Amino acid sequence: MVIGKVVKKIVATVKNEAFAARPLMLVQPLTMQMQAKGSEVLCIDFIGADIGEVVMIMKEGSSVNDMLGTDEAPADAAIVGVVDHITIDDKRVFEKSTFEIA
Repeated sequence: MVIGKVVKKIVATVKNEAFAARPLMLVQPLTMQMQAKGSEVLCIDFIGADIGEVVMIMKEGSSVNDMLGTDEAPADAAIVGVVDHITIDDKRVFEKSTFEIA
């Protein structure tokens, strides 16, 4: 699992039929200090995340295919949760209610 910030919604008029009922989002992976880390990841959204939200992404193709109920979808990342807060060593490093959506 990786945390990231949803940065864009992808609109595709034609896409693999396994994705037909699911939105596609670009997610910027983050460090635990909420800094960008690496390249944006194309994710299938299983939970209805909004742009600007901090989310948990699963980057395991076979597990994403299991969630889609198929073995043949060309998928390797999915949004599986929205992060409400992160606490490290008894210190709150992220709080959804105070995070500025940009």
